[in-house]
Amino acid sequence: MHTLFIGGLPPDASAETLHRLFGDLSGLRAVRVVTDEGGGCRGFGYVTFDNREAVLAARNRNGTPLGERRLRVAIAR
Repeated sequence: MHTLFIGGLPPDASAETLHRLFGDLSGLRAVRVVTDEGGGCRGFGYVTFDNREAVLAARNRNGTPLGERRLRVAIAR
């Protein structure tokens, strides 16, 4: 399994947002948006894939516009 950090998410982002952004890639296994106490997105989340090819394709989406923001995609540590 390979997990990516996804930054630059808007306050209204949800798991569905990450599914829309990365669901077209094969091997998507899990998505998680980190939320604050009120349930709003803290601006980042994680996606997990089961194959390296999907991870490489997802990393190519770094800098993709999302509303007024740009996605930051990096290997999670």
